[in-house]
Amino acid sequence: MRTRIAAAAVAAAALALFCATACSSGSGDKDAPPTHATTGAAAPTTSAAPATGSPLPRPPAPKGASRQTYLAALKAIDPSLASDPDKVVDEGRTQCTEINTDTQTADHLAAERFGSPGHPLTDAQGAAIDAALKLTVCKS
Repeated sequence: MRTRIAAAAVAAAALALFCATACSSGSGDKDAPPTHATTGAAAPTTSAAPATGSPLPRPPAPKGASRQTYLAALKAIDPSLASDPDKVVDEGRTQCTEINTDTQTADHLAAERFGSPGHPLTDAQGAAIDAALKLTVCKS
């Protein structure tokens, strides 16, 4: 029961962040292209190294309720994200290092990391993924 409540809470928080970012009115120019959508262009894949010069270690893979909560949050963001649980757990652990080292582009990188050319994700969805990661996988 606690797992379901926690999963619902994380999913709600991720969706609220997604909607706050994606649903906000921009400049009011309806003809302007959306600035939060990912494009086919490749974004930089490198990130700044920590001040110590050594890369941050990836957090351990979540287990039990934490894993289920993370997967439920991803499913709430986009159901296709939960199709390969082991892959998204591994990608999430890698994304934690991006969240900690490159905060300006972390949401965009999450959208690219979890999306695909056939199913791109928006930066707002990337932000929701990062929010879910911060509450579950990246805590340690």
